[in-house]
Amino acid sequence: MNKTLHCRRSTHLLVAVAFLASCGGGVGSGGTGRSDFGLAAGTVNGFGSVIVDGVGYDDRNATVVSEIAPGADAIAEVRLGHRVSVEYETPGVAQVIHVDAAVSGPVASIGAGAIVVLGQTIVVNTNGSAGPITAFGGYALASDVRVGDPIDVHGLIVRRGSSYVIQATRIDKLAAAPAFLRVSGVVAALSSSGARSFALASLKVDASVATVVPGATMLADGQTVTLLARSTSMSTPAGGGIQVQAAQVRVRALPQSFLDTYLSGAVSQLDALARTFVIDGHAVSYATATILPAPTSLLNGVYVQARGMTGADGTLQAASVAVRDAGSDSEAELHGNISALDATGATFTVRDVKVDAAGASLRGCPATGLANGLFVEVHGATISTGVRALTIQCEGESSGSTVEREGKASAVDLVARTFVLTPEGRSPITVSWTDTTFFGGVTPATLAGRSVEVQGSLIGGGVAAMKVKLDD
Repeated sequence: MNKTLHCRRSTHLLVAVAFLASCGGGVGSGGTGRSDFGLAAGTVNGFGSVIVDGVGYDDRNATVVSEIAPGADAIAEVRLGHRVSVEYETPGVAQVIHVDAAVSGPVASIGAGAIVVLGQTIVVNTNGSAGPITAFGGYALASDVRVGDPIDVHGLIVRRGSSYVIQATRIDKLAAAPAFLRVSGVVAALSSSGARSFALASLKVDASVATVVPGATMLADGQTVTLLARSTSMSTPAGGGIQVQAAQVRVRALPQSFLDTYLSGAVSQLDALARTFVIDGHAVSYATATILPAPTSLLNGVYVQARGMTGADGTLQAASVAVRDAGSDSEAELHGNISALDATGATFTVRDVKVDAAGASLRGCPATGLANGLFVEVHGATISTGVRALTIQCEGESSGSTVEREGKASAVDLVARTFVLTPEGRSPITVSWTDTTFFGGVTPATLAGRSVEVQGSLIGGGVAAMKVKLDD
């Protein structure tokens, strides 16, 4: 029930979408030419603010979007394991968060440790030193995935030998196939004459009528691209395999207009002599970079966060490269209210993330133990089902905190954009929403009388909603 955002050429939106997709401004198009922005591209490993590879960004006033059709965005939500790009003017304060799956489409086949979707080999990661553990939504385990399931895959394009795979950071089961299929990969076998065509791994792509963005870009073998194709365009050609007719092909490139760029992912194509490597299709030079922690030697497959500026050739000139271990006990971080606490207190949910609390150390919590509604800070490790907690700190809610409330909606005012939420056993509160509020499973027009979950900022006894979702 997302609200579609039509493309607009405001400075903020053009800069926000320049990195990973959207609104025709395009990756590498140069945007507005401003150089006072920061950009962070990586994997979400926590919430309080939104936490991307260990760096927190205040997202209370951020616009969160995802491209659902060529040149069209919709309000979206951020989940653990999503790959995102965060644009900011003030360090630590997100303005726009762009959420993009690497692949969206039906599962074609399942093999040992790999899932094939639209010709792309998807690998599940269980090794924290190689990157974030693959998280799942709608599935408990990788073995629950079935052929034919429509899924969203967030992940990294990684070269292994002479081929490329997508190392998944999150896999979500979709309720239905998307209107537009989405595929990310490396261009190969680009036609030299006749109708424009190429391959992404084993997927055949008819790009004869596709819009290529940025507009002045010429397609070439070796480019990393993300394409959108109508689901109805998928076919099985006489020679076998799968083919789609692309509606849009977006060539990935790092914009040069940012003073500060974070880029996280698994190292591939490492050249220790030239001191270069590739992260998710982007070239990185570490010729003058500080490697952290010292002393550390970079290796293919190691998950890192590079920070620097983009040179004229599109290479990220890294000032620092930090090696990260997503399997460490301190990797994941959550701030929010406990809900769905089980009878033993061994599991609960914070910010839509399931927490395994068995064996966790409690700090500052009531003598009676954990309870629904308690505001907590959780530190632990990412696991396939959410977070395994090492420590749980009970805290008081403060003004401006991102809180969660569940209850029944009433007194909906579509003009004032407010409604009254009555939590069970608690006093009613006023909830407000804006154009950037995400609605899941419900709309403002259908709110009245529905049981919903609200996430938002605690302001003056009310809640300014970031998300309003049907409470299931």
